[in-house]
Amino acid sequence: MRVRTMVLLTAALLCLAGGCGKDAAPITFDYEKLNAQARQEYLQPVHPGLSGEQPFWNGYSFKFIYAPAFDFKDVEGAASYSYTASAGGRDFNFMAETPREALSEIWDDLPVGEVTLCVQGLNAAGEAVGEPQRRSFAKDHPFCGPYEDGGNDYLQAAIRDAEYVHLSAIGQGWAKGAEPDMEYGLNCYPSKIWSGTIRTELFLAEHRPQYRQQALQIARNAADALIAFSQKDGDELPGFPPTYFCPDTVELIWYLKRVIDRNRPYTMFADAVMAADALLDIYDATKEKKYFEHACKIAETYRNLQAEDGSWPVKVSWSTGEPVTPGRCMPTTILQLAARLKGQYGVKGFDRMISKTEEWLWTNTISNFNFNGQFEDITVADKAAYQNLTNCIAVDCVDYFLSKEHPSKKEIAACCEIVRFAEDQFTRWQSELKDDSHPEIEPLTTPFVYEQYSFQCPIDSSTACVAMAWMHIYRLTGDLLALAKAKALLDTLVKVQDPETGCIPTSLYMTWSHDCTEDWSNCAFNSIRALVQLDGILNGK
Repeated sequence: MRVRTMVLLTAALLCLAGGCGKDAAPITFDYEKLNAQARQEYLQPVHPGLSGEQPFWNGYSFKFIYAPAFDFKDVEGAASYSYTASAGGRDFNFMAETPREALSEIWDDLPVGEVTLCVQGLNAAGEAVGEPQRRSFAKDHPFCGPYEDGGNDYLQAAIRDAEYVHLSAIGQGWAKGAEPDMEYGLNCYPSKIWSGTIRTELFLAEHRPQYRQQALQIARNAADALIAFSQKDGDELPGFPPTYFCPDTVELIWYLKRVIDRNRPYTMFADAVMAADALLDIYDATKEKKYFEHACKIAETYRNLQAEDGSWPVKVSWSTGEPVTPGRCMPTTILQLAARLKGQYGVKGFDRMISKTEEWLWTNTISNFNFNGQFEDITVADKAAYQNLTNCIAVDCVDYFLSKEHPSKKEIAACCEIVRFAEDQFTRWQSELKDDSHPEIEPLTTPFVYEQYSFQCPIDSSTACVAMAWMHIYRLTGDLLALAKAKALLDTLVKVQDPETGCIPTSLYMTWSHDCTEDWSNCAFNSIRALVQLDGILNGK
């Protein structure tokens, strides 16, 4: 076990024993100390592979913050290996016994930027044997605080973003009734978007009395639509609302139309969880049992259709329920739904489902770091393992395991490693990226997190969710570096917030004048949730 993991586990036990109580002193950050801590931690590779035992997950990776190790092959006749990393016009060298050593020895000396690595086998006499093995990648900027502060009123930022959703066509479309207003084109994704709108409106109703009545009605209308368009008892997927939706008379913008036309007969199996969570939220707010009952129906369908190995398909036919791709869905959100029903509402009958799913998740995802993306608007069938890694599935695992009342040492250790992965592969602490269509926002406001290998765009939700994962680590361990990283990410969301409308754009490429059709309400809700959590931590709530 790595020293880093042992330190975090010790700190976690102290916190759980009362070392991180509500009456602690105000939080301050010694950035000189935190930056030094970060530099040391970056020398430790993230979940490195072990030849023949544990696969290397980084075959398609293109940038690293933590020192990587690569799956180079043993060379016949080699007694040792010479490593040469060329970067910034210089060569950095070290020797090792295997070709799969992490670059820890030279990592701190390597400059940020493009690196070309050459590993050459040497015989006992020090002569080159076999062909050199090469890999090119980028060394990314490390965390180096402090970053520009967002103003510290994180709760107010969250409320203002919710106001934007409510007052724009996203929310106001539902004020007319329980029919989706397709002027907001993203309503073509019911499970994701309608649910995100419901949860955002419920948050606003709680925090802004002047909007409460209409916000609750908007949430009810969207929830009623989710139920109305769901499959009925006797159908293949009882309770499931569709992933894709568009009346024949509606003409969507071209990129949405392309997705809907390609996927209209299908549904993403895990997407119904988002609807169930939104329905439970509105039940909590209104106590109207129809919402609770429908959420339970969705969960029961998951339980009834679980395969014996604990898994579910990633994508199925909407009409038959049969899988249309060989892949299995990443089940963390399904686990969260079952755990919520059991823990918050005392619903029985999900213990076996939870244990089977956890076992599958450990075996097929966490042990090998196969966090391949499963998004409804990209093709999932033609992606090899590790080809389209994403932070989203990774931090969902953190959210599930570290939300337990008493996570195990094994769960804490795995989650600490998973958050490092999300930082290593998807977080940009500093960026020279430029958006040629919007030169007024170059360079991009950083730090931020992008979503997946196949969509290297800074996204508010990804930034928020990685921040929430770091906050989980902070709560359990008291590690101030974890909290400093979370704060730096969320300060970006506050900095890009439109001072007039309150909008935090989904894509951080966007300018404030963009149309609301570019804003995903589910992403807005994640940003709101993260900002509220940070406000609670910093204010001792």
